[in-house]
Amino acid sequence: MLYGGSKEAAASVSKDAEVMLKLGSTPDKREQYRLMRDAMEKRFIRVTRGSIVGGIRLGMFTAGFYGLQNLLAEKRGVHDVFNVVGAGSATAAAFVPGSLQWRARNVVLGSVLGAAICFPLGWIHLKLVEKANEGNMAAKSSGEIGEAKSGLGAAIDRLEENLN
Repeated sequence: MLYGGSKEAAASVSKDAEVMLKLGSTPDKREQYRLMRDAMEKRFIRVTRGSIVGGIRLGMFTAGFYGLQNLLAEKRGVHDVFNVVGAGSATAAAFVPGSLQWRARNVVLGSVLGAAICFPLGWIHLKLVEKANEGNMAAKSSGEIGEAKSGLGAAIDRLEENLN
């Protein structure tokens, strides 16, 4: 949402210059006030619309990426880097802007770009998950009774104990 709003806010600078030119050519204070109010309202609407559209686009891209990544992990039966690469390639290819002919030409570019970006990110993510799992296993083997719980799990357990 921030990206879409900031993009629209930056684009509206030229519109503000037009309003300032009109303000300088109008001696009537009421007319100047009306022009300024109308310009601010239009700018607010443009920035708001840009924020909403940018948020929806990013949300759809993210939902598509993680949906494909989870689908690949489920179908393949393994969580590895290639799930991230496949999801990144397919999502990048699907979200290439332009007409249908332009998209058809750039699907390969989107796939290569998605794979080039997602392979190192997927590898880093996999290594971080492995490190986190090692920490959980070390906590379990060091003599803690039960399983290691997050703050939310511990809070739920305390609430259940208080209710009982």
